[in-house]
Amino acid sequence: MPDEDYSRIPAADADAEIDPHWLELRGPSTLPPTYMPPAMPGRHSRSSRVIAVVLIGVFVLATATGVCLTYGPSLLGL
Repeated sequence: MPDEDYSRIPAADADAEIDPHWLELRGPSTLPPTYMPPAMPGRHSRSSRVIAVVLIGVFVLATATGVCLTYGPSLLGL
């Protein structure tokens, strides 16, 4: 939204209180690192690398054989 002017939004008061319902909505849990792996290169466990290679291989093989990754193989007649 490049046409939005965020500089006109007023800052929060210094004595503003956090809404307790907002804190309840956030919840105590965060996403596990296996769900959201780091995008930057670095150290990764061997199992994480093996899983990544297998998943990439499955998608490349499915694409190469013509399997529709959204709807499944067309030979099912669906």
